Amino acid sequence: MWDTEVDVVVIGEGLGGLASAIAVVDAGGEVLVTAAISDAAAVSVGTGDWGDSTSGSLRERIGARHGWLVHDTVDLATNEYLDEVAECVLDVPVDGGDGAVPQRSARNLSPEEAFGRHVETFVGARLAGWAAQCVASPFGLMYTSLQDWRSTTMKSATGEFIEALSIGAIEWADGFGPGALRQWMAAQAQDRDIEVETDSTLERIVFEEGVITGVVLTTPDGPLAVRTRAGVAFAPGDQDGDLGDGGTAPGDLLHVCIVGRTASRFGRVELMATEPAAPARPTCTGSRSQVREGMHDARQQTLEGWRCGKVHGYPTLG
Repeated sequence: MWDTEVDVVVIGEGLGGLASAIAVVDAGGEVLVTAAISDAAAVSVGTGDWGDSTSGSLRERIGARHGWLVHDTVDLATNEYLDEVAECVLDVPVDGGDGAVPQRSARNLSPEEAFGRHVETFVGARLAGWAAQCVASPFGLMYTSLQDWRSTTMKSATGEFIEALSIGAIEWADGFGPGALRQWMAAQAQDRDIEVETDSTLERIVFEEGVITGVVLTTPDGPLAVRTRAGVAFAPGDQDGDLGDGGTAPGDLLHVCIVGRTASRFGRVELMATEPAAPARPTCTGSRSQVREGMHDARQQTLEGWRCGKVHGYPTLG
């Protein structure tokens, strides 16, 4: 049934897509990146007419100018799934921004903050607002399942807790724009032998017993069925136009991060001056709670778990 198998299929070869692919490879996984959008979505994005119903509401209510979450495929189940994902962000008005690369001021947590008993209050509306920001941004991305690589909890200057994963550092100067970040990202992907399938479109997502197990792409050589061990990532495709690379003056060293929120499948590529770094766990002095926490960390699943056919209830290949 399957033509090939990877850990993650990334739909969209823009900044968010390449960042996701780099993170997967750095975590020891296999990735397939495709520029694939559905034929209908390609026409609508190019003409500026996104039709009515869900896609029209998406543009008007959250300002998603690039429509990267809109995939009008020929498969009903795929369209219904993406429509349901979009439902959690449609009613949250946000500013899509001016196209500049997002920058955030955040700090690493102290051991007391990281391992204390304080837990941030969960507010569902915050996740919906964050999802809307990501969908409205050309730097956003969305995963069909929560990824199990290790991100670092940080606290932003506004007092919010975020999850950050650095994929590298870039020398950034005033006047630089998305084009400069795109060039850096493309070089990072090339160093990791990440290739982009440019001549393909998304035909459908494959569901088995309600679980996403892969995708089918339309290629010049016919349908390509790709099984995924850890789901699918959606991100904006590459954008045309002058991206403003800026000058060549020396700049600050900033970390290129995938930023998300706990329990959210949405993220965004941002620049941060502080490298995400987990605080050292306090030395165990005999406390039973610390022993239990240490044992819990030791049992945490790594990406090697993707190799097991039992993860997520996936059937065996073939």
